[in-house]
Amino acid sequence: MSDNTFYMRFSLFHRLGHFLTIISFFGLVLTGMPLVFKDAAWARWLYEVMGGYPTAGIIHRFCAVLTFLVAFVHFLWLSYNIGVKNKGNYLWGADSLIPNPKDLEDVLGDIKWFFGLGPRPRYGKWIYWEKIEYLSLMWGTIVMAVSGLILWYPVQAVKFVPGFLAQIIDLPSLALIVHRYEGILAAVFIFTIHFIHTHLLPDKVPVDEAMFTGRVTEHDLIHERGTQYDMLVKENKLHELKATPPSCMASFGCKLIGIPLLIIGLVVSALMIAGLLVLLI
Repeated sequence: MSDNTFYMRFSLFHRLGHFLTIISFFGLVLTGMPLVFKDAAWARWLYEVMGGYPTAGIIHRFCAVLTFLVAFVHFLWLSYNIGVKNKGNYLWGADSLIPNPKDLEDVLGDIKWFFGLGPRPRYGKWIYWEKIEYLSLMWGTIVMAVSGLILWYPVQAVKFVPGFLAQIIDLPSLALIVHRYEGILAAVFIFTIHFIHTHLLPDKVPVDEAMFTGRVTEHDLIHERGTQYDMLVKENKLHELKATPPSCMASFGCKLIGIPLLIIGLVVSALMIAGLLVLLI
């Protein structure tokens, strides 16, 4: 194993999609959460920092469109690879982000390993918690898209509701509730669970650079994704992924961007949780 040998894990396409998702997500949270917690001093301050009315609303809608655009391009990419290039393993196989029986084995293996009852599982290209995060992102994007469009065009949206249901269901109010709490759930999940799994593990602090540079060391590939490494060796494909080490400038840039975003995310998450506790109490 070597820390000087690198392999390409993420293509430029996926890194760009991830970077645009970061921009849009932070923009949505920083302009949306102040409206949810409008009675808190920090929320009013943050709203003013983001430009106040109507600038914050314009930023929010721009980031929403960017999110949907990135998701749409991702679905096109999936459709092309599955439908045109016949890569069935994207649906069910080594490259799939859909949970399969092996993931259940890994969950049970993790529990045994945590209690010292067995060895650490050897994961494939995608670990079960990464699959859960991916599916959560896809589901959340759909929910936020539908509810957001209803709030953006309430009059037009109500026209799609049958008359007898319109008397019972206040569609814009329902969409507001769904949009608000799905947004809180997504923000807290990303800023805590995702950050911990990705960046705040002891061997990753302060920032996991893989999604920015696209590269992982041989040591990390074997340690984190042993099953994938063994498969690449067996199929004689490992050499195809060999990459040059990231430059010092690239590594510095990752930290320059990543650390402030981590701090902002953790602080905003803590403020949101505190705000929710105040409402409950």
